[in-house]
Amino acid sequence: MLIKSNIVALFAFSFMASATAAEFSIGGGAVYNESPYRGYNDNVHAVPLVSYESESFYFRQTTLGYILSKNESNEFSITASYMPLEFDPGDNDDQAMKKLDKRDATAMAGAAWYHHEKWGSVKVSAAADVLDNSNGWVGEASLFRQMPMGKLTLTPAVGVLYYDENFNQYYYGISGNESRRSGLSSYAPGDSWTPYVGLSAKYALTSNLTLLASANYSVLPDDIKNSPMVDRDDSFTFLSGVSWRF
Repeated sequence: MLIKSNIVALFAFSFMASATAAEFSIGGGAVYNESPYRGYNDNVHAVPLVSYESESFYFRQTTLGYILSKNESNEFSITASYMPLEFDPGDNDDQAMKKLDKRDATAMAGAAWYHHEKWGSVKVSAAADVLDNSNGWVGEASLFRQMPMGKLTLTPAVGVLYYDENFNQYYYGISGNESRRSGLSSYAPGDSWTPYVGLSAKYALTSNLTLLASANYSVLPDDIKNSPMVDRDDSFTFLSGVSWRF
């Protein structure tokens, strides 16, 4: 199974914005995701949708945060998160890709800052791999704004994801040994910046039951799309689901 890294950003802006203090919600949904890797055709997966907010802790999809400082305008937290990007050669349909090494999902630790104004909110975050899979780190800067329209709330967003050289090498690079086994050219990417735009929507069916939908589009940078493992130059993710607030 493979879920692209930009789905983390999709979850973050979509459902972080939907939670308030002392709130817990749980639900489920389905995500359509176009894998950047060659030979993957399984693009639809079921996903849990969980959010929790308190004065000191939050759980926003794949990220657990401990809030160090918070007021009406700013929130600063330390974070632990799950990076779901992975590559399993046994699940791939391409014969050359089947001969590459497996890339595992990993755990990340870092920090996040949110700044809120009337015109919208800014998020800046950074996190490093703590399981020594890639020994890399990622960063994000984004701008989003909630737009309430009665029972419907829209949240457009624009942002950029940063992946360092170690991260890209682990998930998109091809070593000399892999090249000899597979016939694919060896490849060593550098660091990269991935811009994205997104839109999420939530519709309150009742005071507890909410329909959710999110779409995210990103343009893959040269250091990723030029990898022999990759056969795309852009990325699209769509998620829909339902959640129940307790």
